[in-house]
Amino acid sequence: MDTTVAVEQPPSLKRERSLSPVPGAEIRDVKRQAEATSAVIRTPPEFPWRTCQQLSDVERLKIKEKAVRQAELDCQKIRNILEIALYRMGKGADTKDAVMMGRNIIREWLKEHNKPFEILVGVEGPTGAGKSSFLGSLLRIPELFPSGQEAAATAVIGKISWNDVDDPDYAFRAKIVHRKKEDIESDVESLLVEINRYSDLMANKFDQQDDEDALSIEDAKTESKNKIDYELPKIRAVWGIEKRDLEIMASRCPEKRSYAETVQSILSRNMPALKILEKGTLNVNRPTAKQLSALIKPYLDSTTVQVGSSLRYAVWPLVKEVHIYAKADILKPGITLVDLPGCGDATTSRSEVAQKFSNQLDVRMVVSPIIRATDEKQAQSLMQSGFDEAQMRMRGKLDGNGFGVIVSKMDEIKVDSYIYGCEELCDDQEISQKEAKIEELKAEKSTLKSQNAGLKEKKRMAEAWKKKAKRQYQLALRKHKSKLQANPEESDEEVKNLRDIMDIKDQEFEAADKELDQHQWRQGQIENEMAYLKDWLHHRASQTRNRRAEYDDIVPGQRSQNRQEYVLPIFPVSTKAFWQLQNNDAPLEGFPSVRFTGIPAAEQWLHRATLSQREKHLDETLDGYQSLMTMMRIYSQTSGQDGNFNFSRPEVESAVAKTHQIFAKKLSSKLAEACLEIQKLDPLEHRQRAMNRFVAEAKRIVQRWA
Repeated sequence: MDTTVAVEQPPSLKRERSLSPVPGAEIRDVKRQAEATSAVIRTPPEFPWRTCQQLSDVERLKIKEKAVRQAELDCQKIRNILEIALYRMGKGADTKDAVMMGRNIIREWLKEHNKPFEILVGVEGPTGAGKSSFLGSLLRIPELFPSGQEAAATAVIGKISWNDVDDPDYAFRAKIVHRKKEDIESDVESLLVEINRYSDLMANKFDQQDDEDALSIEDAKTESKNKIDYELPKIRAVWGIEKRDLEIMASRCPEKRSYAETVQSILSRNMPALKILEKGTLNVNRPTAKQLSALIKPYLDSTTVQVGSSLRYAVWPLVKEVHIYAKADILKPGITLVDLPGCGDATTSRSEVAQKFSNQLDVRMVVSPIIRATDEKQAQSLMQSGFDEAQMRMRGKLDGNGFGVIVSKMDEIKVDSYIYGCEELCDDQEISQKEAKIEELKAEKSTLKSQNAGLKEKKRMAEAWKKKAKRQYQLALRKHKSKLQANPEESDEEVKNLRDIMDIKDQEFEAADKELDQHQWRQGQIENEMAYLKDWLHHRASQTRNRRAEYDDIVPGQRSQNRQEYVLPIFPVSTKAFWQLQNNDAPLEGFPSVRFTGIPAAEQWLHRATLSQREKHLDETLDGYQSLMTMMRIYSQTSGQDGNFNFSRPEVESAVAKTHQIFAKKLSSKLAEACLEIQKLDPLEHRQRAMNRFVAEAKRIVQRWA
């Protein structure tokens, strides 16, 4: 939006009519002309994206997205002109033309403002819960992320964002970021040090003074063992060294051999792994998702790769993250989906990576299988973490939009068994009626099936008699015509009888055919009715199961007294049923359409959860475009009111000095009041409640450690 400055107009003067009757041709017209410095400045236009605040969220978003697209088109026109000028300019950054155009300034400005926007949406949960499959359903790209059946599928952090490259060969891209070699060396050295420390603790080399010191040593043993268990799987996976061998190596340090030398000897056992670390970041691309998935699989999951004839190792301990880029509609608004390693994984380090990264997420979705939704310890630990709850409260995430639960594998429920064992459903009158109707339809279906063969045979016989009667009639008719030539008075009684028989057989065939059609139609109708009733029972059982799974402990944190509660979004889904329908296969029982799979509902919630951040980014983008356009206009003007400033900084400071003094005084007073209010706050106001809560939960938590 152009910024304009009102120009002070000179006072108008009354002009007297000239005494000359007609002005000469050489006399110039003295009527005022509009010039650049005296023209009346038009009111700046009001853009719809600035005046749409009263509209609904969706309508505002549409208007602002359209405005950004239009701004991109307008800027592309300017960019085309500038690119031609830059192409003609000397390539050196220090050439006269480059300095005049400010090429270095432009580059620095681009580095400063080219900040990628992304909304991190993480999918976390216990190992084997179906996180990768759920992500594939959101993307409409099956199995882009690895899905393991035996080992844990996702071993490192996997991200996927919108792909802005239109080249078909780059339809699916990935950036594989390896860990730094220095970090690997530090981890191995720390492990060796910790092994020696643990050996000393177990050998009682530390003097025990009293019971308190003994307890501290026991705690130190536990802590040391946990650190070893954290790092050891990485060493075993890449370098194939077992714990006993590491203990022998560590025992020689630092007296006989330094830790650094031992670390280098360990790393040198796998030279291909060292070469991977030296590459740093690896960029790959493939035209199809299947090809890219096969290429990045060793970097994402916990499987091993073969190098040569003898060396086989896992790559995941060497990888920091894998960032995939693909064209999926859900990624267009700037959403980046994150597939985290399974929490509660047998390998502690992978589980720790997931828990640490989860604090960086803008939106969190915890996946837990519906069969284990109420007794899944790892899912509960994710949803009950008091620290996570406090963090989300401070970041404003506990508003129903920052945290959601995906209850997966909804199709695995056994309807009959569940209804029979559920007190709420086993005595339900409507369910009993539906089940009785199904049994009635089954009996009718069995009866119709037994009659099916007889009706088909009846139709076949009727068709055979029909054809036979038609042949007899046609033969008799030909004979009768030949006899009429010799005897015009020849009787046609036989022909009439055969025609009557043929008509009767036609009617019998039509009746048999109609009876079979009605029989088959009824069979199809029974199938449809039974499918509807089974879907109804499945849906009712699923709804009840979902509702009963949404119990108090599944909400982040225990119920807190005197706190405002919120509604936790929970979405039961079935990715198996979703892909059955997507592939036009026969739908699973209880899932007649995509809507019943729960995937569309999860998508809608995800769009709502990220709406405020997307709108904020659109506002920032539009403000940036507007500022850029204004700067371009001012910069490109050779003269005019925007390019000439007839005042100095002291003059401006003098003009606003009084206003500055007034607001400085008000602000100082306001800050003083705020300081007093802050001093009145008690950070331990709920100390007693926290202590009571700790006493109530401490025993259960300690028992879980065991």
